[in-house]
Amino acid sequence: MPAWRLPLSDDYTAEQRSAIDYPRDGGESLLLRGPAGTGKSTALVARLANLLREGCRPSEILVLAPQRSWVDRFDQAIAQLDAPVRGGVDIVTYYGLARREVGLFWPLVADSAGFAHPEREPVFLTIETAQYYMWQIVEPLLREEGYFSDLVVRRGRLLSQLIDNLNKAALVGFDYTTLHARLSEAWSGSPDHTTRYVQAQDCAIRFREHCLAHNLLDFSLVTEVYSRHLLPHAVYQRYFRAHYRHLLVDNLEENVPVAHDLVSWIIGPDSAGGYASAVVALDEGGGYRLFLGADPATAESVSALCHDTLEMRAPLERTQNALALAATLTRALGMPAAPVPDGGSARDAVLEQFSGKYWISMVRWAARRCAALVHDGADPSDIAILAPYVSDVMQFAIAEECRAAGIPLQLLRPSAELHTDPVIRGVLVLALLAHPTWEIQIGAGPASSASAYVIAQQDVALALQTAIHNLDPIRARLLAGDALPLGERALKDLTSASPDETTAIAEAAKRAQLWEEVGYQVREAYQILYAWLADYAATGDPEPFDLFLARMFGDVLSTPGFAFHAAPEGARTYGRLVESARKFREAVEDQPGLASRVDDLGREYIQLILSGIASAEYAADRPQHLPGGVILAPAYTYLTRDLHSRYQFWLDVGSDGWTNRPYQPLTQPYVLSRGWPIGKLWTDVEEETSKRENLVRVLGGLAARCSGGVYLAHSQLGIGGEEQSGRLARAVLAALSRKDQRDA
Repeated sequence: MPAWRLPLSDDYTAEQRSAIDYPRDGGESLLLRGPAGTGKSTALVARLANLLREGCRPSEILVLAPQRSWVDRFDQAIAQLDAPVRGGVDIVTYYGLARREVGLFWPLVADSAGFAHPEREPVFLTIETAQYYMWQIVEPLLREEGYFSDLVVRRGRLLSQLIDNLNKAALVGFDYTTLHARLSEAWSGSPDHTTRYVQAQDCAIRFREHCLAHNLLDFSLVTEVYSRHLLPHAVYQRYFRAHYRHLLVDNLEENVPVAHDLVSWIIGPDSAGGYASAVVALDEGGGYRLFLGADPATAESVSALCHDTLEMRAPLERTQNALALAATLTRALGMPAAPVPDGGSARDAVLEQFSGKYWISMVRWAARRCAALVHDGADPSDIAILAPYVSDVMQFAIAEECRAAGIPLQLLRPSAELHTDPVIRGVLVLALLAHPTWEIQIGAGPASSASAYVIAQQDVALALQTAIHNLDPIRARLLAGDALPLGERALKDLTSASPDETTAIAEAAKRAQLWEEVGYQVREAYQILYAWLADYAATGDPEPFDLFLARMFGDVLSTPGFAFHAAPEGARTYGRLVESARKFREAVEDQPGLASRVDDLGREYIQLILSGIASAEYAADRPQHLPGGVILAPAYTYLTRDLHSRYQFWLDVGSDGWTNRPYQPLTQPYVLSRGWPIGKLWTDVEEETSKRENLVRVLGGLAARCSGGVYLAHSQLGIGGEEQSGRLARAVLAALSRKDQRDA
């Protein structure tokens, strides 16, 4: 998707112009509300541009966005301006603001927040380092006291749920020590299940106590310190009021309750001239980040505080057919449908349908229809392929079809575990080959014991393929067989000869055949890589792991003949790993009782990644704009990026993934929300209602972002061979079988 572009001044609608020109002083606030795609965000960006052009100090402007993708959009807009001063505008997420302010005002709040060493600097944790510390708490409880012994779940999923409970408490604004009570009193199943909540509560308390004792601030603690200790402080409030004069808030419904509290404090009745102007945008029917803490209900309470409201109803693009389709499907689901613009036809919205027996046939059909659209003149960036989940198999199948047709493909999905990325896994194997004395123990989950990690031949093949330019998997496997003899931990020198003449002749013949099959151009690159790894291992003096990675990249992997020499995507992935390793070292190296030596830190880091943990988001994950190409994304990722497309493919229409929540036995996003009363049971009725409401929300959001038409694809059998007849498929069948679909 191309970078954000400001429209020309003549292109703004009357509603947008009213928002752009809303008074700059007087302490007045304006709410922009309406469906997605009606120009609210564009009006906010244009207002920001005008504020700067008129000479407003950038440092006096606060732009609050729900996540980084919205922040990047404002950054792109500012870069285009011809204003005399552009830099310095605070464009932040709530967490970004909280982290910076807590670091800046640390002496003011460290003691009152309960940190054992307020005189020391804080250590801010990433998702990865938070999981590392949580594992130090949980692992002894699993081993010695049998915690979560009945759960069959990977380590990363276990840790992420325990941390998510703490995050929800901080984002919603309740005491984390009440997690057990909230979850248990809402549980309507087997009483044995509540034991898990007791254990999860204990882990949360122990983790928080450890963080307070060692000045460690994870996401939840940063949020809590800011919302409960810093924001209410009179000194900070005076600073904030004097510092920020203009407020812009985009997609209020996608933000979290404590962010809504901040906006309420800024524009509420007690503001008393504390700000000059505020414009807040709210999408009706939004709230796609609900599982990440978003709360449309508290957003509505904030909107009631605005002095003026501007309704923005007219779509800026021709989405009426797609909106009619969403409304028809909504009624088929037994839910009330929002009105749509006149002239919309659900039947006209559906450009083509596919229904087949096998999953792979559905995927290939979608890729080939994309190719046909491009052949007929559509720009690849006008096309989005959307599914409830995008598995590695789906990605590979669609990528292969698009590659064969010469069509670029852009994958968008939530940050995957680092070890699932083949580039990162290959680099980690290279690191182990450079540190042959490292013993790595891998533990899959609470019910399984750790096992020694053994470098297999396929691991070496992946490492060689990752490192050497144009080395395909088959030749890499051939080379790996000779490069790492069975039981060895370091690459073999494939130029040295045996002192025995007969053996040397046989080895030479064998190697000649190897290089004939693999390619003589690979031989030089392999020997350079071997020599570098061997020289490093021979020094016996390891350096910090992130510095090792950076040096290996600069000395070898980025030079001619190696894979990263002219591969920006691969280099971006490599940079993500280096940044992750650096932040791990900074968070762990000075902590008592943990890995202290450089050697231990590197080994602990590799062990952590290979065990499978959720990944943090890094700057390398967020290119300034998406390269042109067909977008492949989960539906929720597409919506939270606020992307728009001319054509949308809805794959796996029969999958239950459109409605079912991920299995999370230790948490519950609805119960851990501000609107759920403590003590109220979560029953099958609430579960069923929430599924339908979420599906309706997704359908409306996709429709509001589709200006051309929709391709529907369904397979009778899922990717695993299971029968598929999900709620969305039944709604499509019921809705499109009716005679007239034009009365939305």
